Amino acid sequence: MNTKRMEEIYQSIGQQLNTIIPEDWDKIILYSEVTEWSNRTYFYYYALNKNKPVFSLDIEDIDNVDEDEVDEQLQQLYHYFRELWREFKIQNQEPWTNLTLELSSNGKLNIDYSYNSLQNVDSYEQQVIWEYERLGIKPNENSKRDLKIIEEYLKNNRESSSK
Repeated sequence: MNTKRMEEIYQSIGQQLNTIIPEDWDKIILYSEVTEWSNRTYFYYYALNKNKPVFSLDIEDIDNVDEDEVDEQLQQLYHYFRELWREFKIQNQEPWTNLTLELSSNGKLNIDYSYNSLQNVDSYEQQVIWEYERLGIKPNENSKRDLKIIEEYLKNNRESSSK
């Protein structure tokens, strides 16, 4: 397998994330989902010396950030993940359905690929669970739907681990 092109795409993804984030950062945790017909990517980053992650779609709310520029940069990021997905197919690798990418400011990169079908998955529920698992974000007490999602998720995990 020729990995040169994939390495170039990983490099482009890292550079693009650096372009999008308007401040010094320590760590990025990103989710991307690509299929033949759709593409969904979002991420959280931890600003340097801060404990609370910033959601990618909240970047445009930061002072002195151009919303149109951020949207354009995010579109480019989506393009890179579609390109990566296509490269898997070109290299005769099974195309992944979703991935979680972790990038630290020192350049350390870790990617967990998943090949599970997402056909019957509620994308909102999936995001709430992903945020809970990967970032430890617990639902707000006022969000009954989110609380129910996590409650059900934990219940299902307890039941499957006790079998």
